[in-house]
Amino acid sequence: MENLSRKGHRQRVKESYLKNSFDAMPDHNILELILFYAIPQKDVKPIAYNLINHFGSLENVLNADVSELIQVDGIQEHSAILLTLFRDVHRRLNQQKADVQYRTFEQLMDFASMKLKDYQTETVLIVTFDNAKSIINTHILTGGEVNSAVLNKKDVAQFVIRDNASSVVVAHNHPSGSAVPSAADIDATISLSQFLRQINIALLDHIVVGGDGTVQSIKGDLRYAKYFDN
Repeated sequence: MENLSRKGHRQRVKESYLKNSFDAMPDHNILELILFYAIPQKDVKPIAYNLINHFGSLENVLNADVSELIQVDGIQEHSAILLTLFRDVHRRLNQQKADVQYRTFEQLMDFASMKLKDYQTETVLIVTFDNAKSIINTHILTGGEVNSAVLNKKDVAQFVIRDNASSVVVAHNHPSGSAVPSAADIDATISLSQFLRQINIALLDHIVVGGDGTVQSIKGDLRYAKYFDN
C-alpha cells in the first residue's frame, strides 16, 4: 500500500503541473517534480523539504553548486546535476535575453522593483554582469530583518565569483517604508564598494525598493556616485 500511495502522489503532482497550475505549486512540489526524474523509486518529498530548509528558497536551491547540493541528505551527484542543469539553462536564456530586456538601468530598476516588491522582510537581489555588461544571472537572498541593512559582502562575492562576473548590481527592499536609503544602507554600500574594488569587481549600482512602490538608485545621488563604477 505504501508504494501505491507514493505512486498516486507522484501522479497527482504531475497532473497539477499539466493542468497549468505551475504558478500555484508550492516550491517543495516543484522540487519533487524535478526529483521524480532523478530518483524514480523513493519518496522524494522529505528530500525536497531538506533542500528548501537547507538553502532557504527554491531559487537558492537551483543556484547551488553540485558540491553544495550533495551535502543535503538524500541528494547524490545524479540528482545534483539535474538541479544545476536548470540553473545553467536559465543562465543561458538570461544571457540571450539580457540586452533586449535590460538595456538601461531604468529598466533594471523596474526589474528590481518587480522582484522585490512582494517580500515582507528585507530581501537582497544580486544581478551579475559579464565584461560586455550583459546579465549573467540573478540571485535572491531572503531572511533579513525588517529595517535592517542586509548587504553581506561575502554573500555578494560568493555569487560574483561563482558566476565569473566582472560587475554587479545589488538591490534590496524596505518592506514597510519608502525607497529613501537609510544611513545603514549608505554605510553598507560604501563598505561593499571598497571590498569589491579589492577583488577587481565593479559595483554598478545599489537600488532600493520601497514598500510604497518607490524605487531609488543610490548611484543617482551625486554624494555617493564615487563609490560606483561605470
